[in-house]
Amino acid sequence: MTPMATGRSPIAASGAPERRSIPFDYAFRYKLEGKPGRVINSVVSVSIEATFTAVSIGYGVVSDVQPIVFGPAAPVSTGGPIFFSLAPQSLFSISLEQVFGGLDAFLKSTNTTLKGQTGAEAVFKNGLKLNQNVAEIALQGGDLSSDVLSRLFQVVGSPSDLVQFKYAIFDEGSGREFQSEPILNIAGLGSATGERPFRYFAEPIVFSPRSTIRMEVTEVSDFTGELHVALHGYKVLGDVNTPTGAAQRRRTTVRRR
Repeated sequence: MTPMATGRSPIAASGAPERRSIPFDYAFRYKLEGKPGRVINSVVSVSIEATFTAVSIGYGVVSDVQPIVFGPAAPVSTGGPIFFSLAPQSLFSISLEQVFGGLDAFLKSTNTTLKGQTGAEAVFKNGLKLNQNVAEIALQGGDLSSDVLSRLFQVVGSPSDLVQFKYAIFDEGSGREFQSEPILNIAGLGSATGERPFRYFAEPIVFSPRSTIRMEVTEVSDFTGELHVALHGYKVLGDVNTPTGAAQRRRTTVRRR
């Protein structure tokens, strides 16, 4: 009687190297100097142990500019701008002139610069908000103490959601480019605030062991800080012609004896 076919040979099955997938990310880091047109390159090398398959790309930024906390200047009638009015004053009685005067006085006294902007320019360009530590007290509408007035407002440099850059990915080993030209981050990745700050590739990208991945970044906005980009994917251990594959074959040979 002819034995029933099983679809694969037990010998072939036992001789095949065992393969195991492990999640793995390759990370790139860039120092953004806020100089539109500046080009930065970073490279990573795929290790010898296994092929790397990239399935998605994501990014995040860390701003160099810390929030500037200040208070309004005193009304002009009291003798000119100072950090805050000595007399109690409510939030809703403070004029824009006092806000701008207070910020300019703070910048001058602390020798702080906002890329050549005056206090008014910084407020109109980047926005102004209440210091969250005293916001609830201020919004109650009553007169505020000198301590609260002195730290009532907050203004920062370019917010992280306004960071813009172009990026391009290259496989230096094969010479492959994965875009026709550099892609704007908002078009390709989304916003750094968490609204789709990553995307899946239409087709996973496979990088061979020992290959070099280069990512080129071109600054577009005046944001200063650190840019972190990650290629999310996995490695398959046990592939042929890799150290993990060779080790699997050696162990299989020993067992069969």
